[in-house]
Amino acid sequence: MSMPPAAPAHGPTVTAVVCTFNGAAWLGEQLQTLLTQSRIPNEIVIGDDASTDGTWAMIEGFVTQARARGIHMSTTRNAERLGYVGNFSRSLARATGDIVFLCDQDDAWHPDKIATMVGRFEADPTLTFLHSDARLVDASGKDMGHGLFEALELSTHERESVRSGDAFITYLRRNLATGAASAFRRSLLDIALPLPPDWVHDAWLATLAAAVGKVDIIDDALVDYRQHGGNQIGMARRTPKQRVTDMFRPRNDTIRSDAARLDALAERLEGRCADDACIEATRSMREHLRARLAIGAQPAWRRVRGVLREWSSGRYGLFGTGARSAVRDLLRIG
Repeated sequence: MSMPPAAPAHGPTVTAVVCTFNGAAWLGEQLQTLLTQSRIPNEIVIGDDASTDGTWAMIEGFVTQARARGIHMSTTRNAERLGYVGNFSRSLARATGDIVFLCDQDDAWHPDKIATMVGRFEADPTLTFLHSDARLVDASGKDMGHGLFEALELSTHERESVRSGDAFITYLRRNLATGAASAFRRSLLDIALPLPPDWVHDAWLATLAAAVGKVDIIDDALVDYRQHGGNQIGMARRTPKQRVTDMFRPRNDTIRSDAARLDALAERLEGRCADDACIEATRSMREHLRARLAIGAQPAWRRVRGVLREWSSGRYGLFGTGARSAVRDLLRIG
């Protein structure tokens, strides 16, 4: 009977960073898929955010299994809840591998995920951040019939922009990367940590990577991304009714929050980004969002002039969804 492979001694080292909170329902399956990889990680960092179910006991049991395979284990149990961004920030700081994988507690990695993604990093020394498609599954693990990129409505134009080296505007406009399907060089953490509390960790890492390095996409699904009622951040394909309703829903709070997040991004990029165009684009999008806030504060019948002004600037197309964003500003309630 052959022994399962140990962590490889050659090539770039790999760290999987797992963050947990009351994840006993699915954590066991996720952790086992780390051990059934064709190329297992050299290190697994687990940060538990003060779970009150059986999560910590499962982690303790897993540590023995992983160490028997030659995997270095680093586990921490927070005395008080930090929230998922704070937990990832603290856990990422403990990663020592050359390539860092983000890992949720409720998914399942496909067997060749690590090998496939590490191979891409080895083939391209300029690659900073890489993310793949994912198969969306329900709480029981049943295929939902569509993938993550389909649910995100990832366009051909967005793919081409990323692959042509014009990724920053694409990720600045909206996040395309899901942490469970992402990996990056540890050097990115030199600029990324600490994670700002107003950003989702995967969006922050992908956007920074696009500013200071190279981002790429794998069209194959390398993880089963489980959708259930307890997701910190889930993903589902929008229905036609949701698309229509979306045109009218209030957006001022969201736009205000997005503008504040850009303040944090501009501050972090100052002095760290060799391309001033990234900082200028961040500031321009922030001004666009502030203009949209002013538009939304007006009665509907007085919004036309402001919308036309932003339309003529080209910023609806550059930082939004073009005509759809403009019409949304005319119709939305606040």
